[in-house]
Order: sequence, then structure tokens, then C-alpha cells
Amino acid sequence: MRQVLILCCIVFAVLLAGTTRAEDKNYKEKHAEKVKNMEEVFFAASRDGKTIKGVFVEGNSLFNGTTVPQERPYTAEELENAKRSAERNSKIFLLAGDGTLYYPTLPRGQAVTQSAQAYRMPRVLTPEQKREGLFTWATMVPMVGRTVEVYGDVYPGYAGVKGIAIKYIAFEGEYIVGKKD
Repeated sequence: MRQVLILCCIVFAVLLAGTTRAEDKNYKEKHAEKVKNMEEVFFAASRDGKTIKGVFVEGNSLFNGTTVPQERPYTAEELENAKRSAERNSKIFLLAGDGTLYYPTLPRGQAVTQSAQAYRMPRVLTPEQKREGLFTWATMVPMVGRTVEVYGDVYPGYAGVKGIAIKYIAFEGEYIVGKKD
């Protein structure tokens, strides 16, 4: 009986782990097509002025006067404190170049199942970035203080703060979790 159970477990594990080369190829083709469509949508929106360029800012430092909107909103010390605060779940906003403040949110009707700050935003890469083999996604916490360009659904919001469900993000440089900038 025990041997039969072990054999069943082994067969089950092999079935779960084993994908055929055709399935792998099919997945890679679907993923490549998805990435191509994402790039087409993003770059067309960028050309049409439908993307938002701004800086991710941490809410506490923005509202308590630690930082003021400017070209680079944080000194090195302020940035370290802002990232630490963001890691502890302080709210993160996107401060657009025109001064508009956006609160990143989930798409309309979608329930929160995890921290919105941990959501992986698909990253649009330029051909040069692709050659460098950079990360293909980003989360908000390590992006605090970084200039980005985003595409997504904008919601009217309240008191001058708009909501945005970010679909795609583009930025310069590498995205390495834990790397000091």
C-alpha cells in the first residue's frame, strides 16, 4: 500500500512538473504577442499625450512638508526615509509634472486581494533596455523618488487628487529589488 502511494505521488509530481516543448513554445509565443501589444498601446498613447509623466512620492513626506514638488523631490537622506516609510505601507502617490496628484488604485470593480503597493506593473522596455535584459515589471515601493511614465485608466477622484489604475509603466535604468540607488 505504501509503495502504491509513493508511486502515485511520483506520477502526480511528474504530471504537474512536465510540460511539453509545444506547450512551452505556445506559452512563449503568447507572451511575446502580449508584450508586443502592450508596447504598441503604450507607445501610441505616449505619442498621443495619453500617458502621465511624473515622480512616485511617499505620502507622509509629501503632506508633512518634508519634501516639496521639484525636479528631484528628495535628497538622499529624505529618499531613504521615504522608502522606509513606503515599505511600512505609507501611501504612495504619483506626482505628475503639471502638479496633479494621482493615487494609484486597482481597476474599477476589482477587489483588493493584496497590498496595492506590491502589485506588479508590467514594464514597457525600449529596444536598448531589452538588450540589457532589464526587469519586465515594477512595484511601487522601490520606485519612490523615480521619474516614470505610466499609462492607465484615470478616475476623477476627490479634492484635486485623481485615481489611476496603472496598466503599464516605463522608466530609465534598472529595477533591482534591494539595490541601493
